[in-house]
Amino acid sequence: MRVGIVGTGGVGGLLGALLARQGSEVALLARGAHGEALRRHGLRLEGTIGELTAKPAAVAERGSELGPCDVVFVAVKTWQLDGVLADVRAMVREGTVVVPLQNGIATWDRLAGELGAGAVVGGIIFVNAWVEAPGFIRQLGTLVRVVLGERAGGSSARLAAIRDLLAAAGVAAELADDVLRTNWEKFLGFEPMAVVGALSRSSIGTFRAAPAARRVLVALMEEVAAIGRAKGVALPADAIERRLAIIDGLAVDATISMQRDLMAGRPSEFVEQSVGLLELARSLGIATPVHDICVPLLELQETAARKRGS
Repeated sequence: MRVGIVGTGGVGGLLGALLARQGSEVALLARGAHGEALRRHGLRLEGTIGELTAKPAAVAERGSELGPCDVVFVAVKTWQLDGVLADVRAMVREGTVVVPLQNGIATWDRLAGELGAGAVVGGIIFVNAWVEAPGFIRQLGTLVRVVLGERAGGSSARLAAIRDLLAAAGVAAELADDVLRTNWEKFLGFEPMAVVGALSRSSIGTFRAAPAARRVLVALMEEVAAIGRAKGVALPADAIERRLAIIDGLAVDATISMQRDLMAGRPSEFVEQSVGLLELARSLGIATPVHDICVPLLELQETAARKRGS
């Protein structure tokens, strides 16, 4: 199976390294110094799950140079998606399965609108990884899990094949009957943790143990759950409690990718995640008093970062 990976940051780089080691024909879309390091030295991964250096079959700056693939994992951050749509199109042929792995609740529909509903499935990844240096991915924690599902519900033979491919590479991969719900369950933790972490400039282990910060975290989670349910997502009654149990089990020094970008003054997924969430809440008539306080403060940081990056 020829596997394309669009975006070789923490998520895409980790998957690319594991799949290349497993023996898949891996084609990476990577630009700049990172792409050059991958071409010269291969993809280096170090973390709790082990250490390896893998040589991908191809590395290029344009999807047209990589050509069609059997499956394409889209792992750029949400704010980078528009910039790679042409590359993804060039890597898709009849029968190609496109698996978005971005955080958030909007990119599946965005890609389906560009590539056709039949090409795009639901994909969710649970991992803590980032680019430490060009060509070098750092990973933290024992969790490397991917959930796949058809966007309309249920699983399929094509997804079972991708699940088996990932499992052979050492990824805990599974199929979900309601992948939309699973995505919202992840977002229920991701977005509030990123907001609290960025505002407090502290790790998950620090803010979850501070009673006042934890109350803010839970209040943000309650607002996300209310928005999801108003949109028709079948979140279980104990969704917050279950997500908190997962949060309490994360590494003490772990941080969220959106938080790391905000704290470093880099453009982040904040507009697409938190600002987009509030826009959805307004359209559904859901009150978000805690987000209404937190989001404008972080939006100042995001605006400054995007001006610097423009």
